[in-house]
Amino acid sequence: MLKAYKKRYYKNNLQYILVDDSGCVLETDTLVLPVEKHKQLQTVHPFFEILNNLLHIDNECFEFSCINLDLESQAIIVDVTIHSESKNKNLIIIEDLTTHYKNYQLTAQSRNESIINSQVLELKNKYLLEKEKFKNNFIANFSHQLRNPITASIIFSDLLIKENLSSEQKNYLDIVQSANKDLKNRIEDILDISKIESGKLTLDEKVFDLKALLNDITEGYKHLITKKNLEFHVVIDPKLPEFLHGDAYRLKQIIGNLLNNAIKFTPTGSIALKISLNYERANKANIQIVVSDTGIGIDAENHEQIFERFKTLSSQIKNKGGIGLGLSIVKHLVLKLNGNIAVESELNAGSKFTCNISFKLTRYNKSLKKELIDNLKKNHSSKYNILLVENAELIQLSILKLLAKEGNFYLNIISKGKDVIPNIIDQDVDLILLSNTIENFTAMNLATSVRNLSKEYKKTPIIVLSTEAFKDNIKRFKQAGANDVVTKPFDKNNLLEKIDTILKSV
Repeated sequence: MLKAYKKRYYKNNLQYILVDDSGCVLETDTLVLPVEKHKQLQTVHPFFEILNNLLHIDNECFEFSCINLDLESQAIIVDVTIHSESKNKNLIIIEDLTTHYKNYQLTAQSRNESIINSQVLELKNKYLLEKEKFKNNFIANFSHQLRNPITASIIFSDLLIKENLSSEQKNYLDIVQSANKDLKNRIEDILDISKIESGKLTLDEKVFDLKALLNDITEGYKHLITKKNLEFHVVIDPKLPEFLHGDAYRLKQIIGNLLNNAIKFTPTGSIALKISLNYERANKANIQIVVSDTGIGIDAENHEQIFERFKTLSSQIKNKGGIGLGLSIVKHLVLKLNGNIAVESELNAGSKFTCNISFKLTRYNKSLKKELIDNLKKNHSSKYNILLVENAELIQLSILKLLAKEGNFYLNIISKGKDVIPNIIDQDVDLILLSNTIENFTAMNLATSVRNLSKEYKKTPIIVLSTEAFKDNIKRFKQAGANDVVTKPFDKNNLLEKIDTILKSV
């Protein structure tokens, strides 16, 4: 009789069990469940307790999928079909689908894990973006808050140095100027790292006087190095071109950071700077910069790590405050200039950093420079009216003292944005110095408002004094109508030069 049922319902991995209305096994094959004839099927597993109610319903089919049966000998996953028929005979079909369901579960698990990993990655990316945004906002605010007091400190230090001071007072002032310079450099380093990481670091390429730049660097660092009782040896190759085309500021930054690093880690002995010409080819000059010292040196295994920001290599370096940002910026700048950098160093035997960088050659020369300067000269018999729009009292006083020292300017100071237009209309203004920190106003809005007054005001020169130093910020200021931008803390000579150049060109 069972053979007839098997023939009717046969499939692979199937067990056929014929039971009466009470669940007692009448016939079975033993492929899946350990079932004995004349035993109650309910004793095999509690799942089959459902038979007590279902077997009394005639001519019905009940299907149950993915039933987990934990038996004494094994655990299996099965589909169960119950055909309740009349005459006290019922068919139970058990299909062993353990492998199928396990594979399905693994597939589903893998899919779920993939979805979860994707969601985790998305959350991580979102977190990193928020973290980057927070960091950039923090750096911008940090820079913004420090630039005004540093600017004032630099300007007043420069003004004081020209006064009749005692040697002790001049010594104190030298310390203040050195601290100002160091703080300014650290701010610029932090901003540069932010620019590098965000891909916003750009080059400002123009013709520059290479020998004058190198002279400025050597004269400036000679004081710092000799003050630490170190010898300073400088070798400048006479074959170097006088003028080059490239980013002079970044070149100065590279050399300056290498010298700062040497000063920091050289307690005794000497520091040497050597600048030489490698070759001139294809309208380019490749120059080599070598900075060496007799300092504490670095283990060979740590040569690459020194270019990682804030990396501390040993207790010796840790005691001196860590590597910081300087060398990390140097490497990024050298690569940005399509150059290369290498280090040779041994512990307690000094260090030697070598950079090779190419710059474009130019036909610009001293006679052409003199001619351009002569063409810019203008009679200074009359004074210029400068309108300063600045709400920081330190900056107001600094610029007042600075321009008063020059003797060629009348300065009108206002601190509220709403007073800009009335002041321009009521009196002649030759140039506007416009801060970007005016409360409730932006420098871009104020500059645009001036340009929109009438035709005569479209040419009134505007220089923005900005605490925002990114190129995008400067671009927006100029798009709003500013002639130029000076970032704080600014060098007084740089500000005076820009004022002079703009006024002469009007």
